[in-house]
Amino acid sequence: MEKTSPGQIHLADQRVITENNTFRRCSTFNYDGHFNEHRKAFGPLRVFNDEILAAGKSITIQVQHACYFVAVPVTGALLVEDAEGKSTVVDVGEVYINYANSGDILTLNNPYPNDWVNFLQLQIDADTEVFPFFKQTFCFDFVGRQNELISIIPTLFRLPFNLHIGRFDGRADALYQLKTPGSLFYAFVIAGAFELQGRLMHERDGLALWGLQEADMEALSNSAVMLVLEMEG
Repeated sequence: MEKTSPGQIHLADQRVITENNTFRRCSTFNYDGHFNEHRKAFGPLRVFNDEILAAGKSITIQVQHACYFVAVPVTGALLVEDAEGKSTVVDVGEVYINYANSGDILTLNNPYPNDWVNFLQLQIDADTEVFPFFKQTFCFDFVGRQNELISIIPTLFRLPFNLHIGRFDGRADALYQLKTPGSLFYAFVIAGAFELQGRLMHERDGLALWGLQEADMEALSNSAVMLVLEMEG
């Protein structure tokens, strides 16, 4: 029998939704004044938002704690303006990571005049003494790498977390080996459905796991996409 690791599932339909004419935001954890005892941060993962930004619109985000700000476009490109006013275009197949100090303001822009964009926003707590000026855009490509978890951040950067993403055919599986004993593991289903460590996960569900050395996953639909985050515990 497969051993079930301790964990907590975050169902897509139980996220906090904030929306207006500019954006629609689904927050897995407590964010922007919303608080629930069961939505506390998972270790250093303080923010995990699934956001839609309307055509030609922009939003500003003020960082509350020193963190690595991570943007993962799902549909369409995103124009990110950092606290120094420098802009970066981040497209599908790219991940933007920027160290941000407490109080920093970032602006996210939808460059399309007629189309909305969908992206993931993560904030991972940072040690202010480590990589305080880090900003980088990483690329990945599913072509020729179907049915595997692709490492997004090269090990030479030595960040306190790892990111992987994979697109799978139905019934394809993968085994993720944690890099560091005692690490925390978080998975998010961008598309399709998976079984992960004995838990059934549907589109936009998240799963926090701890106390494990490896994580076994199987796609239950075609073109299923999962994002995996490993963090220092």
